[in-house]
This record gives sequence, C-alpha cells and structure tokens, in this order.
Amino acid sequence: MALRKGKRQNLFTKYFLLFVTVFLFMLVVMGIVLTTIVNAYSLSQKTDILTENTKKLANTISQNMIVNNMNSEYSSYKESVCENLAMVSGCIDADVFVCDAGGSIIMCKDQTGLKGFISGETVCENHKNFIIGDKQLQRVYEGASVGKAIINGESYYVVGTAIKTSFDANNLSDNNKIIGTVFAVTPAGTQGVVSLVLRSFLIIALVCLGFACIVLWQLTKRMVTPLQQMSAAAKRFAVGDFSYRVNINTNDELADLGYAFNEMADALDKLESSRRSFVANVSHELKTPMTSIAGFIDGILDGTIPKEKEDYYLKIVSDEVRRLSRLVVAMLNMSKIESGDFEMKPKPYNLSDQIIHILLTFEQKIEKKNIEIRGLENLEPHHITADTDMIYQVIYNLFDNAVKFTNDGGYIEINVSDVGDNVQVSIKNSGEGIDASELSRVFERFYKVDKSRSLDSKGAGLGLYIVKTMVEMHGGRIFARSDSKTEAEFVFTLPKSK
Repeated sequence: MALRKGKRQNLFTKYFLLFVTVFLFMLVVMGIVLTTIVNAYSLSQKTDILTENTKKLANTISQNMIVNNMNSEYSSYKESVCENLAMVSGCIDADVFVCDAGGSIIMCKDQTGLKGFISGETVCENHKNFIIGDKQLQRVYEGASVGKAIINGESYYVVGTAIKTSFDANNLSDNNKIIGTVFAVTPAGTQGVVSLVLRSFLIIALVCLGFACIVLWQLTKRMVTPLQQMSAAAKRFAVGDFSYRVNINTNDELADLGYAFNEMADALDKLESSRRSFVANVSHELKTPMTSIAGFIDGILDGTIPKEKEDYYLKIVSDEVRRLSRLVVAMLNMSKIESGDFEMKPKPYNLSDQIIHILLTFEQKIEKKNIEIRGLENLEPHHITADTDMIYQVIYNLFDNAVKFTNDGGYIEINVSDVGDNVQVSIKNSGEGIDASELSRVFERFYKVDKSRSLDSKGAGLGLYIVKTMVEMHGGRIFARSDSKTEAEFVFTLPKSK
C-alpha cells in the first residue's frame, strides 16, 4: 500500500487561498487597467488645456513683441505678460513660461509686481536654471508641441507653442518668423484626479476583499465539509460501521455526490446485513445435515442402529448429502453470475416440452402430497431462443418452491402464453400466501419469506435470487404476487428470440 509522503495539505486552506489569490489578481489587474485609462484620459484633458492656453498666450505675445525685445529685461508690458503667466499657471495647475528663440527662459510667473521692477528682470533665479533641450525646441518648431521631457533631471509633460511675428507690410522678411516659445510643463507623475480615483479604488477593493474573504470562507467550507464527512464515513466503513450518513443541505453537484454516497452506504449496510444473515443461514443449513449425517453414520458403525434399519437411515444420509450438494451448487452459481463467468449458450427449443420434463422429476413429491396439476391440458408449444440449462434451473427452482409450500391436497396451476414478442410463464400454487410487505423482497439474496417456514425449507435464500438474475440475463422479467392468503404466484417473461 502506498504511503502518503510530505506534509499533509488541508483541502479547505488550499481552496480558500486559491480563491483569494485569484480575487487579488483580478483586483490588481482591474486597478492597473483603471489607473491607466483614467491617467490617459486625465493627461489628454490636461494637455488639451495646456495647448489651448499656450496658443492663446503665444498669439497675444506675437502681436506686441518684436525680435529685439525677446529678452529678460524688465518692461511694463513684460510684467503684464508675467502676471498673465501667473494667472494661467494657477488656473491650469502648471508652470507656464516664455523662452526666446534659443530656448532660454525670459519671462516666468514668479516675476510679478515689485519683484521684476526691483530686479530689472522678468525671470526668477529658479527658472534661469531650467534648461530646455534642443530636441524639445526642434519638436515645437516642427509643430509637435506635446511630449515628455527631462528638465533638470526630472520628468515633465511639456506643451510648447511657437511665438511668431505678426504680419508687417513694411518688412515682409520678418513675417511669420519664430521669435520665441511659450512652454507649459507639469510633472509626469500621477495626476491629482488619478490619485483620487486610485485611492477610492483601493478603499473599495479592500472592502470588497474583506467581504469576498467572508463569502469565500463560507463557500469553501460548504464545499469541503461534505468531503470531510465522506472521509470520516469511509473510515467508519473500513471498520464495519455502515450507520454513518452524509448531511445534505444543498442542491448541486456536491449534493448529488452526497446522495450517491449515502446510497452506497445503504447498499453496503444492506449487503453487510445480508452477509451476516447468509453466514447464519449457511451455518445452520450446513450444521443440521452434517450433524444428522455424522449421527446416523456413527450409529451404524457402533451398532446403535439395528442392521434391519441401516438402509432407512442411509437413505436419510443420502438426502442430506444431496441437500448439501444443492446448497454448494447454488453458491457456486451465484458466485459465477456475480463475477460474470456464467456463460450463456442460447439455442432455439420448445419451452413447453421443458416444463413438462421438469414437472415429471417432481412426480413422487406431487403424489406424496396429493397435489393436483392444472393447466397441462391447455399447454401448447412455445418456442424461444435461450440457454436451456439456465431456464431449466429457473423453472426447476420455481416448481421446487411451489411443491414445497403447496398444502396437502392442494394444486399447482401452470399457464404459458404469448405476450407480443415474449412468452409468459405463470406457476401458481395453493397454500399459505405471501404477505404484501414481503413480495418486493422475495428475490433478494439470502432472504427467506417466512422465518418459521424457513426451518423446514431446504435452502439458504439463494434460489429465487438466482432465478431473477438468470431471467434478467435473458432480457426478461419476473415478479411474485399473492392476491389472497391461500395462494401464491410467480410469473416470468422471456423474449422469443435473443
């Protein structure tokens, strides 16, 4: 037997962790997708606003500035531009500034009021250190005004719009000439709305995760509990206790498994009861004739039985030996049927002739009990294709049963008829009937209808079980009925061709 190796894994824990892992993975994926979508949407909206405002500022500056004036020297007009830069920067949450054609910052949002007037410049010290790369300037000149750039070692989203000279009829060469740029930059990190959405999502996800853990705990517990019960039941079955049953509180596949398990337990319990009954019956059936045989033989050997009575007692011994032989044959047949080794050899023959032949073997018993045989005068030929030996045993067992329980001076009625593609055989006998509560059990293994009558019957409750099995192997069916307390009837049908 293979031994379990390694640390035992708890099925409940394994399934619960699996569900939680899958749920967390889904939350992470959903969070990443949601963050990406919101961030992309937010960035698109932000850059559209930045582009719109830089274009307005560039258009305003181009109408009032000239090439020679694109520097950081203070003037009242430049101060007003710086104030506009400060106002726009505050509104769109970005840093907006103006550069000359070479990319140097000449106006920023921080040089407003007295700062510019006192310093004589329109750019603060911080913005002087901003370096706009040539690649970024080139992209603005080429019309691609939106992009991502590294400024002073930090990542920014940059929107730039070129400042071009306005139309001058006196100097056509300077028309539409780039004299500077308006840049709006914002950190490339997560946008504010994205952070808000992400935080909200995380809070909701944690709440959902807690709720899901509770649901998954209950779901996994309901899934694993029946399996644990089945495991406990299997261990009890292993020691012969078949009383345990699985509690079923659902209506799903696990419930189907539970019902099947309980049905198996019922069958095992029934089989165990039958086995115990069989052992008791067989022990009784073997013990009684063997005791009789041993007693009579010992009596003959030691002279207790007189010489003139030896033949009488030897005949009793012979009957008991035959009784033991029938019991052994019945058990062997049952074993072959259940193992599938009982091979059928069907051939066509006349069923009516077989019935008459079997009935003649009971002639002495019939005459001894003065039993009337009815129905032979109406018996016609009925041909079937079947295993003659198996059907012989079926009819023999039913006649043996009928003769055994027919009252003295009673009758046995035989009826054979065609029923469509089948032949139906009925064997009815007078005597004590079968109780309605026991009719459904007469064909069970090791079952005897009447415990008081079983003491006189020479069998162990296998005959009718073998009869039923052999009839069903031919595709037929058999049943018993007893409409009164003074008669019993066994009816079986067989297909005409197999």
